[in-house]
Amino acid sequence: MMKMKPYIKDVYPLKAQFLSNEHIELAVELYNPSSEFKHLDIKVRICDLNKEIENIEYISTIQAQSDQTITIAVSPKEVEFKGYGVDVYLYSEEDLLHVFSSSFDVVSDWRKSTRYGFLSEFQPKELGDKADVMSMNKLHLNLVMFYDWMYRHEELVSPENEYSDLMGKISSLEVIQEKIDLCHQYGMKAMAYGAVYAASKDFYEKHRDWALYDSHGRVMDFINIFYIMNTSDQSPWHNHIIDQFNNAVVQLDFDGIHMDTYGSPKIAISKLNNVDKIERLEEHFPILINNTRKVLEQSKEDICLIFNNVGNWPVNSVARAEQDVIYIEVWNPNERYHHIQQIVYWAKYFSGGKPVILAAYLKPFRVNKKQEKLTAEGIDHSADIEEANFSALILTALITAIGGYHLLLGEEKGILTQGYYVDYSKTDDHFMREIRNYYDFMIRYANIFFDDELKDVSMTHVDIENHEYVFANGIFSSYGEPGKVWTIIREKPGRKTISFINLSEADEDYWNEGKKKPGVLENI
Repeated sequence: MMKMKPYIKDVYPLKAQFLSNEHIELAVELYNPSSEFKHLDIKVRICDLNKEIENIEYISTIQAQSDQTITIAVSPKEVEFKGYGVDVYLYSEEDLLHVFSSSFDVVSDWRKSTRYGFLSEFQPKELGDKADVMSMNKLHLNLVMFYDWMYRHEELVSPENEYSDLMGKISSLEVIQEKIDLCHQYGMKAMAYGAVYAASKDFYEKHRDWALYDSHGRVMDFINIFYIMNTSDQSPWHNHIIDQFNNAVVQLDFDGIHMDTYGSPKIAISKLNNVDKIERLEEHFPILINNTRKVLEQSKEDICLIFNNVGNWPVNSVARAEQDVIYIEVWNPNERYHHIQQIVYWAKYFSGGKPVILAAYLKPFRVNKKQEKLTAEGIDHSADIEEANFSALILTALITAIGGYHLLLGEEKGILTQGYYVDYSKTDDHFMREIRNYYDFMIRYANIFFDDELKDVSMTHVDIENHEYVFANGIFSSYGEPGKVWTIIREKPGRKTISFINLSEADEDYWNEGKKKPGVLENI
């Protein structure tokens, strides 16, 4: 009978992101199923790309049938922005028992690399529950949106500890504060969600001239609950909502505001001083962003602003405003893989190279919410779940390969399927391990993936008379065609990168549909 040997259960950094010259620590989780192993040797290799730059040895004494978590100290790194690989080797004397890999990154400023996650559960029962933030730490998510945490859209911080929002969701200020503090412990920025123009009906009734109207004189609203206010700097709402954003930062120690919009309206009519005026919101938003930063920077030095460009609008007008990243919620007609690529590249162009975060929600994971019902009815849904998993892996590969970031994951094993984050789906341990492998890889090579000096030459250096890159023994595409391998080529003097995305089993190129497991391709 083969005896069980000790093995590494997990390896991860103790912060989502480390600052330049900050003390770096890694957690190594071990399990020893046998009484025969009492002393274990751990060797840790820290790599910069394919070069080993640090080697750490650690001797552990571990009891039989027990778990043990060891903290490994890594020397601080004085860099602007760099990802590092972590390879951990477990030995018993000279016998290599197990190898496990992870990664971490070091930045001079968190704006160098912005990975976004979400929290949406703040009920009193959440008090003391750290699993959600710990889970996001293992995914290297250094920005966390606190979604629908507020009391009212026009009055963000509740006057009471426990309260119900306009959607009937119960929240606790004590829980919110605890999770903000926990984010800070893990090196994450806590972002307060705040819609820029939504107010309750009661507030609207008291301030009818602050609202926006359609051409028939009807007040504009969202789902008959949130009334749309006029964000023009001529409207009292403009300063009111900025004051509310500031209150959230001052009272709860949020690190910034996620300035949400609904995509509509784009043009509306205001009635300030009983005068009808056409308002073009794309002209309002840059002013609102800039004025928000002016106020918030007086309360907190390192403030973060993120503005939601719904459906990729109005990126061209707000890209140069005083926001830290370009955040785009992706909706149809941006439905194909090559649309994702175009959105990221144009956003970088308009903004002068700011990081780009895509909120591209994956509806294939909605089947996960139906899992218990389907199982009870004897319906095999495993194929749907597998296709959902591969839709996420392929989309993650694409967004990373083009130097973008993806808001998809949060809570504990949570994944977004639509725009109301409270209705997120749950994934399983298998998928979380797979997606963590992708995120570890992304961070290990972060200074390649997110090098803005690399230019995409996929459409100019391959095929016909372009012989700079030649692909053979396979079916290849430079723009993400189904049934082919997508080749994304980026280069600058001294460096060339080629990313392969396997769409060989895909029947179509819609990013928000389930995908079959790609087949193994050899000898390309």
